[in-house]
Amino acid sequence: MNAKAMNRWLPFFMAFLLCVNMLTACSANGETDPYRTVGEIAGRPVALGELQLFVDDVRQQTNSYFKRTYQLDSITDAEWKQDFGGESPVDYAIQLAMEELVPYKVVEQKLVELGSQQDFSYEAFVNRWNQENEDRQQKQAAGEVIYGPVQYTERVYYDYVNEAYREELEAQLYTEPTEEELRAFYDQNTDLYQEFGSVTMQCIVLPQDIFSQEQAEAARNAIAEAMGQGATYADAASQAGISEYTQERTFTADDLTSPDVSAFPDVEDAVYDLQEGETSALIQNGDLQWLFFYCTAREEGGRTPFEECKDALKDIYVEQAFDMDLEQAQASAQIVIYDEAREWIH
Repeated sequence: MNAKAMNRWLPFFMAFLLCVNMLTACSANGETDPYRTVGEIAGRPVALGELQLFVDDVRQQTNSYFKRTYQLDSITDAEWKQDFGGESPVDYAIQLAMEELVPYKVVEQKLVELGSQQDFSYEAFVNRWNQENEDRQQKQAAGEVIYGPVQYTERVYYDYVNEAYREELEAQLYTEPTEEELRAFYDQNTDLYQEFGSVTMQCIVLPQDIFSQEQAEAARNAIAEAMGQGATYADAASQAGISEYTQERTFTADDLTSPDVSAFPDVEDAVYDLQEGETSALIQNGDLQWLFFYCTAREEGGRTPFEECKDALKDIYVEQAFDMDLEQAQASAQIVIYDEAREWIH
């Protein structure tokens, strides 16, 4: 190209470079770039859009905290980055969101350590999410069967994808436990495969057309206090004026499937868990009654022999070992929040 032609094209070339620089600057600014890294967890990057997804999750919790602590009616846009007693809503929300992200990033970090070639970037996730929804939309239009939602929300799909990562990690870390390990686990966890024996309880049933919730709660507390001072249950119930609403009942294994136990989770919990000398919390039975229980005796049943339950015990052992490994990794995971994160999170 001769000098004259070059001079003719030079202004256009310079204008082109100026446009490129402007676009690059806009991208580098990062205010609208959801894929820009704004923090790290366990050495794994956290993208702006990813963090925003979890900040949206904890927004209500953040509002409640600042309403309770600083008497704010609601957090306005102007107050989002405002300092209140040394803390601001945006920083509080970012910290909560990063803590919520820890379990996800720990799984990701462990898979990378094991040599996974999966692209864990937020951009790859968004592309995968959009493709999934597009595929589902096409299947719906074609009249094909779709399992699950027609369209995933981003937050639900994030959990869906990461649950698959967790399952992949668990499979890779699986180690067959030895007979000795299972036997020790069985001996240490005496509550496992313990058959139900019997439990005897004082069952207090207070009609709601006679007792308000406050009155029922007061009667329960009065009995607990009197028995804590050494009174018998009969005397405590008499002092609280509810003797006529009390009946003693012994529950055995055969009773566990009866509708008056299995249909009421709170009652079922009391039958299974309440120990001798303990009083349950107040239980509401619809609009009919207030219930609570006092355990007077509990006898354990026999225990399933090791040889009969060791195969099922293996699943529990492996699951607990995996969970414990993840919990330890989560507890030690380092959270790093970049200073610019608070500028872009809304």
